[in-house]
Amino acid sequence: MHPIFGRYIKAHGFAIAIAALTFGCIFASDIMLAKNGLKQARPLDDIAADRTTDAAPAAATVTTRETYFRVRPLGQLIFSLVWVLAGTIFLIGLLFEKKETIFPFATIFSIDWSVILIQYLTRLERKSFQQLILSPDAVVLVVIPLYVGFTLAVLYKLFDSRQSGMENLAFDDLENGQKPVKFSLGEEFDDSWIS
Repeated sequence: MHPIFGRYIKAHGFAIAIAALTFGCIFASDIMLAKNGLKQARPLDDIAADRTTDAAPAAATVTTRETYFRVRPLGQLIFSLVWVLAGTIFLIGLLFEKKETIFPFATIFSIDWSVILIQYLTRLERKSFQQLILSPDAVVLVVIPLYVGFTLAVLYKLFDSRQSGMENLAFDDLENGQKPVKFSLGEEFDDSWIS
């Protein structure tokens, strides 16, 4: 693989790892703030009542959408910490070009994507199939897994080829080190006795 393309793919890997670390930390701190009572989440009914009575301006109201795992804060906290751990392992693997460090990240990504897909498909009861397919969420459910999956697959292939290249170099050095050294002092050396 061309070195420029390898660096380009590694840059995408770094972007994915840093995004995983960033969002994992944001979700974990959000849950911790909510558990400590520092964040006052208002029910959606209260926000809707404020909007209808104009009791508060629209900029002052805080909308809280219930995203995946928001129902159980402990589950979201554990999942966010696992994302941070997998992102850290993946980032270290990118630095040292170890293909084995891609697997934890790919596993947690697959689990998270599956949960989001299941949650998305449960909305079929409330919306028509055409509304779901044409929504922006459907694009996210298709584009992000393709992007991350393709990047992880190419990174695995890149690291695998570089590791096998290093092993071949080490094997060649070992093989060359075991061959007898020929010295020539002006005449042709007779090496028929070596074989």
